[in-house]
Amino acid sequence: MKLSGLFKVSLVATAITLAGCGGGDINVTPTTVDNSVDNSVDNSVTNPGGDNGGDTLSCATYTLDGATFTGEAKGVNCVYSQAFASNAKEITSSFVIPALSSGGAHVFEGALFIGDDVDTSTGATIDGNGPTLSIEAGATIAFTKPESFIRIARGANIEAIGEVDKPIIFTSIKEVDGDDATTAQIGDWGGVQVNGRGHSIRCTAAAAAQDMCNHAAEGIVSYYGGNDPQDSSGILKHIVIKYAGFGVEGDELNGLTLNAVGSGTTIDYVHVHNGFDDGIELFGGSVNLKHIVITDTGDDGIDWDEGWKGYGQFILVRSNEYGNHGFETDGAKVDPLSADAQDLVTTVSNPTIANATVVTTGDQGAEGRRTGAGMEMKEWGKAQLANMLFVNSSSVDGAGCLDLYNEKDQSGDAGVHANANNGDIAFMSSIFACGKNFEDVNTPLTGALASFDIASWFTGGENNQLIGFADFANVLGADGVSTAATITDSQGTAVATTAKDMSEVNSFFTNAGYIGALKEGESSEWADFVAASLQRASN
Repeated sequence: MKLSGLFKVSLVATAITLAGCGGGDINVTPTTVDNSVDNSVDNSVTNPGGDNGGDTLSCATYTLDGATFTGEAKGVNCVYSQAFASNAKEITSSFVIPALSSGGAHVFEGALFIGDDVDTSTGATIDGNGPTLSIEAGATIAFTKPESFIRIARGANIEAIGEVDKPIIFTSIKEVDGDDATTAQIGDWGGVQVNGRGHSIRCTAAAAAQDMCNHAAEGIVSYYGGNDPQDSSGILKHIVIKYAGFGVEGDELNGLTLNAVGSGTTIDYVHVHNGFDDGIELFGGSVNLKHIVITDTGDDGIDWDEGWKGYGQFILVRSNEYGNHGFETDGAKVDPLSADAQDLVTTVSNPTIANATVVTTGDQGAEGRRTGAGMEMKEWGKAQLANMLFVNSSSVDGAGCLDLYNEKDQSGDAGVHANANNGDIAFMSSIFACGKNFEDVNTPLTGALASFDIASWFTGGENNQLIGFADFANVLGADGVSTAATITDSQGTAVATTAKDMSEVNSFFTNAGYIGALKEGESSEWADFVAASLQRASN
């Protein structure tokens, strides 16, 4: 979500001057943004006998309109000018970003826009066979300018498949420039944005039937939406996104933004760290999420909106320095029972999430926000939530484990309290270990909901427990995030837990057999990924 008043967009950027000495250090100096494209540029792809000690360095290359564009080898890095990629150039040819055996990075001086972005409301047609950006395991991609980000257009694809010990890393130039005087910071660059052809509540059924769904994405204008819930935008697996979230044209971007992305897309093993806005935000679509770690994002860990109806499992959100909500959940833009909502192509957000852990302190953190609430549900939203573990040491307002926030939907028949009361919002086999379990009702409940009691609703659900907070060690393992083998409540009494087998709900889900994102002592690829993510977050 947009963070009002913070980080107004600046069109001041930095260009990169590279000195090929020793280890290939990069010196960054201020300059003016140049979005021009020089099709005559053809940089060398190798650096034989030069700055990298004689090794040959293979950089990315592609051909477009008869011209060949390549990166330039500089020390251990490949550098890509704005002739190669910029916010004024849409790359419509497929190409590969290779892993660099030298340990260097692919350094981009401009944005990286893949595919032809079109406005279907004007009758333009999406190229369903658009280009593919392929990224090899172990590759590091760094951006020099804060307004730069990666954008995958509708019809294009990204195939970024890393490995647990060779993740693909998207980061700030300040992390890889070799300059001890520069430190990577939250919001150093934009982030990764994927525009899909799935359903969004922004689109009418009539427009969808004509393949004319079209809504503007955040940042530099591009469009998303369509009529294909199973659309594929590719694979993001074993990737790391760090220091993203700069404000671009008035919108603070997320680490990973998924706009109407379809269920044919794979999002698996993703770590987002120190993003200025949300870790992952979903605007509609039906894409599924699995094995997700979010650490210290400026706003929410996972945020969904505009009718997202996917599945999610094994999700860890930890907020120490930054953070607002573990999950922020928006259902719709208008009352789904109103006349304005009757011709929409999809209905309110209604995902199913299992095995998530949110660990927060509730302290006043950076940017003046609390590293606080477990989940905020609002705007007519729905969700089924199983095996959830929320742990929060604070008892202050704004740091509760759950907030049914009804500023817009109030006591309406489709509001969040009505949805909870009728089972459209439900927790199952979930534990709140919090100093403050629930936030106060924002707008007084009336009518049939006047007697609604949120604590009774939660504990009346299937195997849910409120155990209070005494110490993180009562609930979590030595790593501070995994579910302890034995959980004790605030009085020190052992708590019996009963996990729900979500594989009976859908084959997407694994029968984890425990509550929370990860069990203490687990030996698995997921456990290795969590450990690696925590190590990255501590550096």
